[in-house]
This record gives sequence, C-alpha cells and structure tokens, in this order.
Amino acid sequence: MLNGNFFAKGITAHHLKNWSLALLVGGGLLLAVSCTIVEPADTGLNTTPPPTDTPVPADQLNDLESSDIIAPEPEYGTLEIPDETLEAPVTRRPVPERGTSTVQRIPDTPDPEPSELLPKNTLALVMAVSGGSSSNTLKTVINDSTTGVMLGTKFIQLESSSKAVVLYLPDTGESTVIVSYSSPSWAPNFKRPYTVNDHLYISGKFTGGGAMTITEYSTGDLSRGAEWGTQADALDPGYAVAGGRVYFHTGGTKQWSMSRGFYNAPGDYMRSPFSDRWSSIEMAAPDIRFSLVSGGDTLYGAKLPSESDPITGVFTVDPDTGQPADRYLTAFEIEDWDDYHFSSWRNVVIEDGIAYWAGFRNGPSTYTVEIFAADLADPDNFTVYEFDMPSIGKAVTGFNSTIDADGGYVLIKPFYEGGDRTKVLIYDTSRETAKIIDTGFDITDAQLIYIEG
Repeated sequence: MLNGNFFAKGITAHHLKNWSLALLVGGGLLLAVSCTIVEPADTGLNTTPPPTDTPVPADQLNDLESSDIIAPEPEYGTLEIPDETLEAPVTRRPVPERGTSTVQRIPDTPDPEPSELLPKNTLALVMAVSGGSSSNTLKTVINDSTTGVMLGTKFIQLESSSKAVVLYLPDTGESTVIVSYSSPSWAPNFKRPYTVNDHLYISGKFTGGGAMTITEYSTGDLSRGAEWGTQADALDPGYAVAGGRVYFHTGGTKQWSMSRGFYNAPGDYMRSPFSDRWSSIEMAAPDIRFSLVSGGDTLYGAKLPSESDPITGVFTVDPDTGQPADRYLTAFEIEDWDDYHFSSWRNVVIEDGIAYWAGFRNGPSTYTVEIFAADLADPDNFTVYEFDMPSIGKAVTGFNSTIDADGGYVLIKPFYEGGDRTKVLIYDTSRETAKIIDTGFDITDAQLIYIEG
C-alpha cells in the first residue's frame, strides 16, 4: 500500500494537485461509460422457504409488477410489519486514513430485528439480475398500489425468463425481490439499482432509447417513494442524484421536448428537481466532457482517462449551471496503459468524501486489482490498495467497469470462464481483505449499501 505520490508495481501513477483543467484535458473528451449486457446463466439459489408465507390482501395482488411470479402455496402466515422502533445513533464507520488498517470494524454478524429487510450495520448488495431458477424460492415485497407503503412479504419462485432487482444479504444468504418484470423482445427494457449516501434508487428504461424513470425506495422496509422521470431520451448509467435534483445526459438521438418546445441534442447536460418529473432545464454545454458523479448533496464531475490522455481527476460542478470548477480536487496519471484490462479506470464513485477508482492488471497467474482512494478534502491523503484476485478454481475472463463503495467497502464485479457472472468481489479497506461472494444470481449490475444504525 502506498500513500501520496506513489510508484505502484508494474505502473507509475503521478499524483497531481491544483492543476488547471484546461491544461490537463485540453479539448473535449467524449465519455464512454461501459454498460455490460450479459447472457443468463443457469444458476440457482439454495434457499429453502419457511413452512408459511405472509398473507397478501386480495386488492394488492396486482401490484407485483410482473407476470413471472408464481402464486405461493395457499397456506399463509402473519404479515411481517416493519419494526419502526427508534434505535440509538451509532457513529458512522470512517474510511481508513492514509492506508492505516486500525479502524474499528462493526461486527460481521449483527443481530437484526426479524422484520428488518435491510438490517442496520449490515452490508447488502442490490443487484439487477437476469434469469433465475423456478426451483429457487425467495421473498418479494408487497407494496400498497396507491401509497407504495410496504405491507409485508411473501415467498415466490423466480422463473428463468424473468428479470428483477434483488436485495441480497451476504452474511445470511437471504434474498428479497424489490421489483420483478418482463422484457419482451419487441420492447426490451431494464431496471438498474443506484445507491448513494444511504439512498436507494432504481431506474427504468427501454434498451432501444427513450425516457427514463427513477424510483426511490426506503432503506428501512423497501417501501416505494417518489418516482421521477424524463421526457427526453436519457443515458443510463450516467446520471447522478444530488441535492434533491437529478442530473443526466440526453441519449444518442435528437428528441423533441413537448414541455420546452425545442429539440434535445445528443449529450445535452440536463437537470431536473426530483419532486417534479415534468420540469427539466438544459444546462450550458461545458468546454470539456465529463462524467456526472454524486457525492450526496454535492455534485461532482470526473474526467476519466484514456490512452491518449491518461490523466484522471475529480472536480466540483456548479449545480445550477453545470459548469466544472477550473481545478481538480485530486488527480493522477496512469502510465503503462497497455498493462491494464480495458475496463480499468472507467468509473469513479464518491462516498464519505473519498473518491475510488479501480484498475485490473493481468499477472502471471491471475489479475491484480488496484484500488485508488483519494480524500477530496486532503489531496495528500491518497491510498493505493493492491491485491491478487482470490482463487475460486475458475479463470477470470474480464470485469464490469461499474464499481461501488460504501462504509469502507468496495465492490467489483468480475466475469469468470464458462459465462459465470454470479459472483462479486468485496474489498474491506479496514482489514485490507478481499472476498468473493457467490450470490447464485446471473448479475447484470450491482451496488453496495451499508446502513449504520
């Protein structure tokens, strides 16, 4: 592990401070965000249902949002009502400073309340999955069709042709379907999770282009909250939610806006209040192209590297104009570009004021992973975590460029030989340990969420 200006094994990355954006990036840079589409794998989840299910009111059965859910057995148990008892606040788990590993770790196996779908102080995965197994059972959430309030859960079977967004608890292996849906060939669509600052959002969009919706779900009981949507074609992934607004880029086709009376050009920068899905404002085009990144209430921009321009960095963005600051908060340069997998450095995530990047370098026997962690408040506080991919008896064939971080954990999604896309890697920065988690689902996309309580 190296701090500040560092020389990592096999590469040289120069840490840059207070550099002008204009000097570093010159002209515009077209951002390319990788969106991985996977073929379903015939995998199963070895979860055995309890002998009883939770009842569902007759007038709520049509609210499951999917024709792929098979009705449960006729015998039902008692509704699982969320426990709303207030708990004493717990100090937020800090990210380690300058490579130290002495931060006190929250216990691995907390004792959650039985009714909590997302127990406090527990790491959870929120995954977009493609396909399942009719022999595997898992819970699904029952929401009120009018208010979105969570009424309870019941056990279902997920068919192999279905798609879903699933909450998965690695400590127990428990899985809960947040939303299940179909995607016919004549109208293919997808839903994708997005977590930031202890908020959970799920976006929905047609694959061939078009408007996008974003729905917020409660992290306490997965009740549906407000839903926001665009009128114009929007890129997903590529949006950010910050300070009560949604920031996004318009899609790859010119589209007429009924409310504003003009065409949106491909790649326009837009902002819209989350509370008003019909209102959106086009922001002035910046001199350079950059990725939109949320850090909670703060909107950031990230210039991502390329072989021709290997400098990457993070800067603040004016939330009203969309214009970037003229200096980086932190920046560094990637050298020996050819030594890395093409998914390296293609994403940056900001959590608790720390910006994370990940690179994947092919070694003699397996890939070596490098995670860069930069403190945006202190550019000199810069840490590199380097480790070999844990062995599971299968060769790594690639990586999804999307990464995520929360509570000092970093999520990376590798691909394995044989089309195996059921596993994720979780790196714990406090212990400096990497662990492969087999979810049993064919994963399209994944996010981390860690709720302190």
